[in-house]
Amino acid sequence: MIAKRMSVSPLIREELPDIDVVIITHDHYDHLEAETMKFLADKDIQFIAPLAVGTRLQGWGVPKNKITELGWYRSVTHGSLSITACPTVHYSGRSYNDRNKTLWASYVIKGKEKNVYWSGDTGYGEHFKEIGSKYGPFDLAFMEIDAWNNGWPNTHLFPEQVIKACQDVNARILFPIHFSTFDLALHPWDESINMVADLAAQNNLELITPVMGQKVIPGETKTTEWWMLK
Repeated sequence: MIAKRMSVSPLIREELPDIDVVIITHDHYDHLEAETMKFLADKDIQFIAPLAVGTRLQGWGVPKNKITELGWYRSVTHGSLSITACPTVHYSGRSYNDRNKTLWASYVIKGKEKNVYWSGDTGYGEHFKEIGSKYGPFDLAFMEIDAWNNGWPNTHLFPEQVIKACQDVNARILFPIHFSTFDLALHPWDESINMVADLAAQNNLELITPVMGQKVIPGETKTTEWWMLK
């Protein structure tokens, strides 16, 4: 096990509903799980991944014709959706000798009525303003909020940077991700969400925080500060 899991998955892979598209941000173990990819490989699914990640997928049985690799600022359509890979400040690799052999990415997912941003793993940078200027505003931003440390400032977002990044991309609603699942940092598991929730309130930024596995409609479903009850 690479990292301790802090919460139980709300379902097993065999219980997943029908899936149209799998979008992969990078090849780190907590974002690309081999057994799940093997399970999905023979399904009627399209896989979208950053450059060179497709080779890993093929190694796990995913047919090449089901894989689309994207460089930054490259797009693919799926039905009515336009899916664009965008920069992040991060790195890739699954062992000691393959660091940065594959690309990493965030994604803009634009439909007929809604526009969504998925941050992937990232440190703070000018890419947020560039993405906001080129593709914003966004109805919803899924922003990673956890595993920050002064010793690795260009790997993940600090809480105050989460808010700044949302403002940079011009997002209406913040959906915090990348917290309370794996033990990846030195701070308490609930420190990030507590800080981000306080900062979001101070900046009049709407926050949506479902319990893991809860179905929500952003802007309609009311969520709770469930981490306060732990």
